[in-house]
Order: sequence, then structure tokens, then C-alpha cells
Amino acid sequence: MFVKNLKTDITWAVTEEHGARLLRTDEFEEVEAPKSKRAPAKKTESDETEK
Repeated sequence: MFVKNLKTDITWAVTEEHGARLLRTDEFEEVEAPKSKRAPAKKTESDETEK
């Protein structure tokens, strides 16, 4: 599960058990999995010529 620290705005991946404990406080909220910031892989010329 993913929880977000509301004071620092950092999202953490934690176990369900640990997340349940963190959510008992006012400092954390459960959030959806963050989107990947990675750009899609670029095709190289060798990838295109192999087809």
C-alpha cells in the first residue's frame, strides 16, 4: 500500500500492517500508486531494422 506523509508530502510504499498503524495518526493518508515519471523507451535504429 502507499501512504503519504502530509507534513513532508512524501509518498511511501509500506506493508499493509505498517500502513494501518501509520493511518491511525493524522500525519498520513492512503494514496493510489504514484505514476511513473520515467519517459517511454526510445526505439533505436537497430530496433526498427530488425522488424
